[in-house]
Amino acid sequence: MVGLTILSFGAGQDSSFILYMMITFKWFRDKYVKGKLIVVFSDTGNEYRYTYDHILYIQDLCRKHGIEFYFLSQSPYHPRTWKSLEHQYQRNDNIMSLTGSRSCTDKLKIQPIYNFLDHYIAQEYYGYSSDKPTKGKHYIKRFACDNGKIRVIIGIAHGEERRIKKPSKKAMKGMQRTLHKQWKHPIPLWFREGIEKCYCLVDELISRWDIHEQTEQMGFVLPFPSNCRFCPYITKQELLWMYRFQPWDFLMWAHYEKRKLTKWACKGSENHGVKGEGKTLDEILKEAIAEYGDWSDDQLTEYKMSHGHCVMSSY
Repeated sequence: MVGLTILSFGAGQDSSFILYMMITFKWFRDKYVKGKLIVVFSDTGNEYRYTYDHILYIQDLCRKHGIEFYFLSQSPYHPRTWKSLEHQYQRNDNIMSLTGSRSCTDKLKIQPIYNFLDHYIAQEYYGYSSDKPTKGKHYIKRFACDNGKIRVIIGIAHGEERRIKKPSKKAMKGMQRTLHKQWKHPIPLWFREGIEKCYCLVDELISRWDIHEQTEQMGFVLPFPSNCRFCPYITKQELLWMYRFQPWDFLMWAHYEKRKLTKWACKGSENHGVKGEGKTLDEILKEAIAEYGDWSDDQLTEYKMSHGHCVMSSY
């Protein structure tokens, strides 16, 4: 039997720290890595430049330590209509909004990694030679049957347990309404039989602030939190950081919002901007300047270093 462990790499502080721990401490690797380790990053196409720079650093680190690293960018593993976040914006004249679903995480992070994983297993262990991705997750199930469940390590720190994905209220209500019909499990069979999720930072009681301190002590690079540039959960301080340091990104985002509001004006009160009903990004930026405009560049950067607005996403 052979084991397989996947580090779902987000290129932020949590997942980077897990990799650092695996490299530095044998006890940590022995405890959490079952068999072969591979590191997989799925690109949203909307990351900050510093995130892509950090990935280059991580790729080099993995090469030095004999760890396979895979970068999935607009890959055949991404859904056809979700090649990147901006591709989705342009395709549908839409944006991600606080009042909408958080489908971006599933479409651009979760689905591509598991699609890749099934294809990887097929090629690595079962002689599948085609470059065409596999379908149905049959090889994940087959590998688990032959060797035990595949461990997928997810970077969520102690204190952020609310991010650990649970069945949604909508799914639970749907189950309750259909009890008289043939019951269908909300989690796919291939996942239940093939995947073992692992939250090692939660298990080890390692918080985000521990990560900051210990990364420096180990001599590795502490990255900015990893999140999409056009994430609706951005705070006013982060929006001001974007406007001050990367104004083109702000202008593009405001452009997408205006185009969406114009295109779907027929929906009336149901036509929402990035922050939901009411204010546009331009209006929120004016508030941010009024409230935090006296902050120095260093203050804004220090704030951004410690606030990952995508901690609202669940895995």
